Amino acid sequence: MSDLFSQDKDVAELEAIRAFEHQIGAGGIEAFRIAAGNEEFLKFCVGRDAPIYRYAIRETQKALPASNPFRGSLSLELRRQDRFPESLEATVLLSLLARSTRAVAENDPGTGFSIPYVPFQNHEDYQLAQAATHVVVGRRGVGKSTLIRRATEILRASQKVVVVIDSQPYATVSKDEVSRELLEDVVEGILESSAKMAQTMQKQIDLRDLQQIRDDLASGERKPEQLVPSIKRCLKSITSGLQTDVFVFLDDFHVVQWDDQPRLLHLIHGVLKGARGWLKVAGIRSLLNYYSPATREGLQIPGDAQLISLDLTLVNPVAAQSHLQAILEGFLQAVGYSLSTSVIPDRAFQRLAWANAGVPRDFLQMFAKSVEHARRNKHAAVTVSDVNIAIGESGQGKMDELTQDARNAEGDLRRMLTALEDFCLDEKGINAFLLSSEESKERKLTHILNDLRLVHLISQSITPDRAGKRFEAYILDYSLFTGFRRRQGIKEMIPKEGQFKASELRSLPKVTGGFLAGQVEAQQV
Repeated sequence: MSDLFSQDKDVAELEAIRAFEHQIGAGGIEAFRIAAGNEEFLKFCVGRDAPIYRYAIRETQKALPASNPFRGSLSLELRRQDRFPESLEATVLLSLLARSTRAVAENDPGTGFSIPYVPFQNHEDYQLAQAATHVVVGRRGVGKSTLIRRATEILRASQKVVVVIDSQPYATVSKDEVSRELLEDVVEGILESSAKMAQTMQKQIDLRDLQQIRDDLASGERKPEQLVPSIKRCLKSITSGLQTDVFVFLDDFHVVQWDDQPRLLHLIHGVLKGARGWLKVAGIRSLLNYYSPATREGLQIPGDAQLISLDLTLVNPVAAQSHLQAILEGFLQAVGYSLSTSVIPDRAFQRLAWANAGVPRDFLQMFAKSVEHARRNKHAAVTVSDVNIAIGESGQGKMDELTQDARNAEGDLRRMLTALEDFCLDEKGINAFLLSSEESKERKLTHILNDLRLVHLISQSITPDRAGKRFEAYILDYSLFTGFRRRQGIKEMIPKEGQFKASELRSLPKVTGGFLAGQVEAQQV
């Protein structure tokens, strides 16, 4: 009988361990039992008394069935690990980083332990949650999707109807079908969110007309443009009945065909305008076409929509580094650590922050890679060499994203990037250049490369010559010449006192109109 009882305890212990591991996102947890009077406790061995472990204890208690003898009898046993990269906390941190830097799923409110949100300088999350139409622009990875998630949290807490749509599925849909597909998904999202809101508020609303419109869209019996007035009337009925507003978010809208974007925004805005409906569009600045002067379709700024810019670039390196530091502190505190030399020394952190040019997702992903390399190399903390390897490895991911985000201009972008590498790194031996402010093909391509984080703006306006001709200053992404792609003898442009002095920038090599053609001809020769 005692053997059976012992087996039951073993099964119960394993059940508790698995539940705890699920909550912290790490396996191989050591645990042991300890008697206290007539009760037996199960203790999990961890390195720090961290918020994520306390959260995991609470959630594990809830998850265990009443029959489990360790329900209500769980606690932590602290066994400190001297080397951060080899600690359980580093493993848990890597899991948190992986989950937090993935793309935001549409209408996914997020579950599990969450890191406190670090607001942008102007509290754009509360701006985006206002009853107004917005266009959110920024570089890839700067936090547009995170901002949307935060704004939807605020809106759902105040009982608003919220629809979030990932635009990626419409990237390859034909021109004739994309309007129908997108409008159908918007209507379906409004139906689902309205039904849930009505249930929460214990109100009755009639959704049958809108359901019929959805079915008409799905069958193709009527054109999307013909249904705009009918959808608006249904929407007015819903917002009046629930006494609330409807917010439709279109994330990563830049992936939709360039010429289709204004027309689609005109269509969705027409459905929402005047019916207590608000449109929120987010995308990469240089690839987002939110208004067409030729057709007068889309969203005019500021008449139809307000612009929110999230770019925190190396034009203000101090602000960019402070923002990244605050974000990393939040993750480290979750596992019981703080930003210190035992985790990553100042020199390694500054290199990581500078190389990521104020882009939070890149920064966090490269920090995670740096921790993995430090662990593999048995380092006591993350070193500059670990950071450099992680930076070098990031290059392929950015090139893959170039294909995904700018497939129509991919050939020209790759040629421009190769030309800049040859010109700056091979010919001039420096990782920076000046770009003429005059409109040109080179300037347009460089702006897209900047939004895709393959070059980084460090000064918006510099006048190197007496003639007064203006230039923008950029550095090449560190992945192009660091780590596995390391090139010897490259002079790196890094400000000595917070920001660059004009005298440091004036001597940089110049890129003007016709540069790309000249470089291609030189390569062919």
